Amino acid sequence: YKRIKQADLALPAPLRWLTRAFSSITLSVFLLGFVALYGALGSVPLYYMAIGTAWVLIGAAAAGLMVMACRRLRGLAAAAGVLAAAAGAVAAAGLAAWGIDALPVFGPENHATVIYRLRALEMNEPEFFAWWPLRLVLLLFVANMVWATIRRIEFSVPRLGVLMVHTGIVAMALGSVFYGMTKVEGDMFITRADLPGAEPVSVFYDRNDPALYVGFAGGSGTVARHQVPLDALPRYNDYADGELDIKLHETPGFADRFGAELEVTVPAFFAYAEFERVWQAVPDNATEAFRAAAGPVLTLTQGDADAPGTGAPLHFSAARPADRVSETPHYAVEYLHNPTPQRLNDLQTQAPFDHALLVEIPGQNYREVFGIEAGLTFPVGDTGYTLTIDAVGPYGIPFITEGYRGARDTQATVIIDRPAPLQAGRRIVLHRYPERSQEFTGDQRGDPKPDIRLTYLDNTKPQIRLITRTAGAADPAAAGGTEQSPELSVLLRLPRFAPAFGPLSDGKVPLAIRSETPGAPAPWLHVTGFLPQAVPARQPVSVPKAQRDPKLEGTYQKSLLPVRVRLGDFTQTVVLRQMPYLEQPGGEMRPETVSVPGYGDIQLAFSRQRFALPFAVAMTDFEMVPYPGSDIPRDFSSDLLVYPVDDQGQPDGLPQRARPHLNNPVVQRTAGAPFNLRRIKLSQAGWDPGDPQTPAAVKAQRDAAGRFVNQQRFTILGVGNNVGIRVIAAGAVLMTLGIPWAFYLKPWLIRRGVAKRTARAAAARQANPDAPPDQPETTTQ
Repeated sequence: YKRIKQADLALPAPLRWLTRAFSSITLSVFLLGFVALYGALGSVPLYYMAIGTAWVLIGAAAAGLMVMACRRLRGLAAAAGVLAAAAGAVAAAGLAAWGIDALPVFGPENHATVIYRLRALEMNEPEFFAWWPLRLVLLLFVANMVWATIRRIEFSVPRLGVLMVHTGIVAMALGSVFYGMTKVEGDMFITRADLPGAEPVSVFYDRNDPALYVGFAGGSGTVARHQVPLDALPRYNDYADGELDIKLHETPGFADRFGAELEVTVPAFFAYAEFERVWQAVPDNATEAFRAAAGPVLTLTQGDADAPGTGAPLHFSAARPADRVSETPHYAVEYLHNPTPQRLNDLQTQAPFDHALLVEIPGQNYREVFGIEAGLTFPVGDTGYTLTIDAVGPYGIPFITEGYRGARDTQATVIIDRPAPLQAGRRIVLHRYPERSQEFTGDQRGDPKPDIRLTYLDNTKPQIRLITRTAGAADPAAAGGTEQSPELSVLLRLPRFAPAFGPLSDGKVPLAIRSETPGAPAPWLHVTGFLPQAVPARQPVSVPKAQRDPKLEGTYQKSLLPVRVRLGDFTQTVVLRQMPYLEQPGGEMRPETVSVPGYGDIQLAFSRQRFALPFAVAMTDFEMVPYPGSDIPRDFSSDLLVYPVDDQGQPDGLPQRARPHLNNPVVQRTAGAPFNLRRIKLSQAGWDPGDPQTPAAVKAQRDAAGRFVNQQRFTILGVGNNVGIRVIAAGAVLMTLGIPWAFYLKPWLIRRGVAKRTARAAAARQANPDAPPDQPETTTQ
């Protein structure tokens, strides 16, 4: 080493500095310290890092004071003690004055924030630990280790352990860099091959990287989507409208596909948010289809008799049946716009019963109200009809028709015995939505037959109905109103009281219930807004950090992405929820279509980036094996056909069979594929739990082998590789072998060599006593 050092010092200045630096242990310690600090920053929240740093400074101050108190120490030691004491005093004074929590980045809502979640970085954990600063430092450390090993360690058998440790560290560092650069991790969605439209799949979705898919929405329902990577999209922080300006139309290939005039941008971002429904007025330039879905919207706010309160308002839409009702256990409010005279007459019928049935026989001019309960049978006067009340109560079947979805109602099931030759029937009569009533005659189901008219009136709670009519409608209570400011009417039905109907001139109505606060006045409903034509819209609302699931933060699963489409004077913004798979839309996770005047319909979908595989996969069958006596999966597996593909990614050749199980993946090797795709591991990551709309009894049906027959429409396969993992493992093995060699075998070998040389010297002196004595041998560890 001394000879090498002398040769280094003889080199020119820049080269001498470089070779001396990379030959030093100091540089290794510095680089390893950087790696340790980098790992701590990526793992420990900034708040606790700041707390720890403050305590270190305070500890240093205490140590400095102890050094200063020692009279025997002078000079540099005393100066170091003074500096440490000053630094600790400053840190302690700062903590006492305002505390770390006073800084926004260290506030209580950011106690779990690590450095890569800050706005300046915005990356996830794998991206942070594969970022170029760490890779650069690791490569510099490797160069330092290799150069220092060659120039400072003698290549001999005793020092073989140290060489193995150094080689193992270099192998692990290089393997980690290579692993991070070539890692592939994602999943693929595969529909069972015998289902309509199913084809072999040759792409997978990346686990982390988001993308926007833009396509023309054609009449056939198929969309040729163009993938636009969202590499600049944040992850953890919200950005208001205008804080972002990600111009997707400037990405390669966009203008060639959609033209230079169409602009698609991302103006904002919601990292973790939910949709809140709002009602927006129909603009003057809206299309006819847009206007057809609109209707009047009435806004009510609860308060006292004098003024509305500050609580959340209630919005009622007459055009959407599910949105025209607000019901609580104590009362119900319904908004009706342009009700038919017959419906108004029915609702004003006096019926002093909790459950009443209004019976009309139009052909016999018969009309009467009956109090009903389950099991009651009674004749309808002398008309020849007999009615049996089969059931009274909640209508348990959920509405799935558009506009009614989410609505609830009560019903009376009535068995109708008609006079001959009319056929008997069974009718379900709905209280709130009589237009949804149905009659079953034999095996036929359809609308109620007109020979007998039944109206069910649920009087178990106060029913408040607010009514508006368009200008010119035949309604005395609405006379003088306009479309922009209609006159309101109220129809009030209280249990055991006669209905009351009249104008709502002062814009408020009592709820006819007691206040929940003892001694407080009874609550009132105040009309606080009216839109003559409005449609529902979804407005993003950020979820407070305390209410978020930490496992979902930064994954985009709860993110909302506003996308703005512009063409000339036309501008429209839609907000998208990420779809894990484009093949599986549902609920909020669905594409949105923007109708651009003079251009066409553009479909937008927020999902993950898709990448091509060097093979295609089809699923022929799926099996889920539950634990005995339960529906909990013990194992699930897919029967796969793996095809070679051509240059277009289409199956080309005979397939091979594969069957991945839970925790038992299969490895697909493809010669000639890109290096990181030559050995792909396919693992069973998910399966079809069944359609939520399917009844539980149908979902639980099994075949003779005990497999579920209605939960096998698709499978989800994990896609990944482990390039470089063997290099890392080899480095770990070398370190495992080298450490005991260096600490135990090396000293023994050196002592053994010294003993042999000493014995040879002693034998030589005995053979030649007159020879001068040898110089004492020194050894270093």
